[in-house]
Amino acid sequence: MKNLYVLMFLIVICFPILKIKGQDEKKIIAKIESKDIEGQLKLNATVTNNSAIFQELNYLLVSIKKGSNGNLSNNKQSGKFSINPNETKKLSEISVNLNDKDALKAFLYIRDEQTQKLIAKDSLNINDDSFRKKLNKVEETESFELNGLTIDETKTKIGRDFYDAFYLQYSQMPDKINNTIVISELPSRGTNGQINIVIDDKTIYSFMTNPNEDYQKEQLAMTFRYIKDYNFKKSLIKNEFLF
Repeated sequence: MKNLYVLMFLIVICFPILKIKGQDEKKIIAKIESKDIEGQLKLNATVTNNSAIFQELNYLLVSIKKGSNGNLSNNKQSGKFSINPNETKKLSEISVNLNDKDALKAFLYIRDEQTQKLIAKDSLNINDDSFRKKLNKVEETESFELNGLTIDETKTKIGRDFYDAFYLQYSQMPDKINNTIVISELPSRGTNGQINIVIDDKTIYSFMTNPNEDYQKEQLAMTFRYIKDYNFKKSLIKNEFLF
């Protein structure tokens, strides 16, 4: 009986603590608000600080649109901001031309400026069923980096296998490039196709598909080599204009 009283006492003491902890996790609330104005979809990213302290944070707003013709386009906005206690702040706005047959995914991430810990997020899906490709798997992980996007535009199993291997390795890299990487696939004569690695609308590397596993690993290594070289050269050019 004595043990029962002790257990009840611990429950009474611990329950409010757990409740407060759950409330703390929702002190920062991210929200994507959408409004359709004559086919122009406006996405507003807002954040609310329900805590009693001043916060210094950063945000990432990403929209990925798939047109009725299958083409993909994306928009990414990010930045640092501060917010006072009990304040709601508009962070960014994105306008997208969206027809009835178009699809859209949008993601908003809020991180702590010092620790880079993800503390709030929100998402918006329109015509979600028409997204058949893996759009950089943003919605599957909370470790989304404030760097680049990867887009899968492969068409065959060989192409999809290559993209999956690429994404698995790229997602584990600590330093990603600040550009969207598109892995596209073009049909070719016979059973082979052509994989293109595209950054800034430029094809930086291409190779013919082949189901051989060693060949796939070799092309994966070459892909990362060309991405690294491209990013290094771009950084050199950018630094030439710094004063």
